[in-house]
Amino acid sequence: MPFLTRLTRLQLYSSLSVLLVAGLLVVPAAAQKKGVTISESIAKKDADYAVQGEYVGEVTSDDGKVNFGAQIVAQGDGKFLGVGYPGGLPGAGWDGKAKNTATGLRKGDVVEFQTDKNATDKGSATWKAGRISIRDADGNTIGVLKRVSRRSPTLGAKPPKSAVVLFDGSTAKHFKGGRLENGILREGVTSFRKFGDFHLHMEFKLNYAPAARGQGRSNSGIYMQGRYEVQILDSFGLAGKHNECGGIYEIKDPDLNMCLPPLQWQTYDIDFTAARYDKAGKKTANARLTVGHNGVVIHKNVDVPRSTRASPVKEGVDLGPIYIQNHGNPLHFRNIWLVEKREAGFVPVFDGKTLAGWHKNPEKIGHGTGGSWTVENGAIIGEQDPPGSGNGGILLTDRSYGDFELLIDMKPDWGVCSGLFVRSNNRGQCFQMMVDYHDNGNVGHIYGEGTGGFNTRTFDIFGKYNDKKELLGLTTKPTKTAPPKAFTISGSEWVTAWRVNDWNTARLRVVGSPPRITTWINGYKVNEFNGQTFPGKGYDKAGITKLLGAEGRVAVQVHGGKGWPNGAKCRWRNVYIRQLN
Repeated sequence: MPFLTRLTRLQLYSSLSVLLVAGLLVVPAAAQKKGVTISESIAKKDADYAVQGEYVGEVTSDDGKVNFGAQIVAQGDGKFLGVGYPGGLPGAGWDGKAKNTATGLRKGDVVEFQTDKNATDKGSATWKAGRISIRDADGNTIGVLKRVSRRSPTLGAKPPKSAVVLFDGSTAKHFKGGRLENGILREGVTSFRKFGDFHLHMEFKLNYAPAARGQGRSNSGIYMQGRYEVQILDSFGLAGKHNECGGIYEIKDPDLNMCLPPLQWQTYDIDFTAARYDKAGKKTANARLTVGHNGVVIHKNVDVPRSTRASPVKEGVDLGPIYIQNHGNPLHFRNIWLVEKREAGFVPVFDGKTLAGWHKNPEKIGHGTGGSWTVENGAIIGEQDPPGSGNGGILLTDRSYGDFELLIDMKPDWGVCSGLFVRSNNRGQCFQMMVDYHDNGNVGHIYGEGTGGFNTRTFDIFGKYNDKKELLGLTTKPTKTAPPKAFTISGSEWVTAWRVNDWNTARLRVVGSPPRITTWINGYKVNEFNGQTFPGKGYDKAGITKLLGAEGRVAVQVHGGKGWPNGAKCRWRNVYIRQLN
């Protein structure tokens, strides 16, 4: 006889009747009405909550002693759901197939569970002091289950040095709508920073609302790029559906329901690959998700064909935020961080050791004869030659590029005037992402270098200093002459995005002729310039198209003149390009 068949009686015995310890509070039905969350302090005094949880042990079968698990779910007003798992709990011995359920009703200090009406075997079980004694129909004890409180193996995982820490308990400033309560983040927030591919870690705690049902029970969700939802719900003991905890909402059920009881900290570890798009913005590959719930993989490299209906961000080429949904239920979150992954298709154009594949401007240009360019500690170092002389220049890729996406890290000294050039010729005429890192400067907006001087900046940056004139931080002011309307980040958001005295990552997407250029700094979208429609002063669409064409070089700049501080440097590293077809 197959193993699971022989365990049929044991499945039924796991949750037939439960005897409760006297002296615990029975929360009145009025306090358990649908939609009301019971406070944690009251919940832990509730007799129903004292029984709710997970139990494991051994029971005697025809084959001898075997492992067995049970989950008991409080449903309010003395009602319970019991679920038995031959082999052990989900993720800890159960094979994900055979299980049985029972319903329970409180009668005084006793909760009696009845199996499904179609069950033929009868038995009983008694709960006392965290133990369930299981008896067969003749009253013989065949096993004892002890209450356990499982802990996710990734709970408390520390972010690596390369991680972007979104929430560490000290501040909610990285989220729009962020609410900090006793070191805990509340639901209904959107990260200011936006992301492509990443690995995300987060921890959450479901609230105790025993009388609520279905989507009214600790409902929330974590949205990758604000588009693709992994559901959050109190689905402890339930079937494990796409609209329950761990489900990819509307797309796929979790392979296993790994939801722990409410008021226990739980973890998601999510590996996300964003959808891919060609230069015309047509999707060429769907997003993909691998999800670990409490240390168990419940989705493995799942193809996600579309965004969730309720997603605040629709599918597209732009990066997107981390969004934690507010669905009218209070939840708690902590230890949220992610590690960005370099996306497939990006290839290095700087080897980190030499300037192979790069050259200085071959003739004297407006900034000088080329400046000084060296490699130190895996970074390209640019400065005037000699320092303070006013002699600058540009360093260009040997190769030219048409439509592409670019990733590059930058670390300018305060006071320098630099830039990142795209579609550049050897004379430095180009579309420039400004890296004017000084008072009255700007980083991230587009400027027409040697092509009429058009400008998209909406604000200027200014330093905040100590008594020694050392840079402490940055502030912004609106620029005196506002450019035509186009997408631009606000000054306050830019200050949030930029990391003072540290490395910052720029991302550019360059498509078309004349191009549409989108810039990001540390995942924050800074500026979108449309060369087809830009009406700004100094922009000659026909002239610049004839001059620069549909492709050009990438370059970094050391500005000429005496404004460059003596001995100051600008540093560039991790330069990657993905060409777009």
